[in-house]
Amino acid sequence: MQAFSGKPKLEVRVPHSRGLPMTDHIKYGEEAESTQWIGVDLDGTLAQADPWQGFEHIGKPIPNMMKRVKIWLELGYRVKIVTARAQDPELAIPPIREWLKKHGLPDLEITNAKDMDMIELWDDRCVQVVPNTGNPVGPNPEPYRR
Repeated sequence: MQAFSGKPKLEVRVPHSRGLPMTDHIKYGEEAESTQWIGVDLDGTLAQADPWQGFEHIGKPIPNMMKRVKIWLELGYRVKIVTARAQDPELAIPPIREWLKKHGLPDLEITNAKDMDMIELWDDRCVQVVPNTGNPVGPNPEPYRR
């Protein structure tokens, strides 16, 4: 509950219940949980999306998402930063690591790829679809494309 103290009080949701098969491998138990992870996009999700100013510039942290990530980490979830910036790791990863440290996050893994153990992806550009249908979940508010 320590994670919920402080100001301002922000409402966050945690991911699925632990111990359930979340990945395509349909594995159970602690061993499976240790490989599962939550992906969090950087620009526009964890940090403010500013006009591109180079790899060294990363926007201000987004408080609600920062708190959510910290809670997940306290609860024992594995979190990775999933960003297109990581396509050029030599230029992208050092500034991201500095930004994470500056804003009180640990040295998280940084990638631009999903794998079979990812249980969720939080991203400002995602449109979730109903599995095997191609149909978006819920109504189609902007900026969904038809």
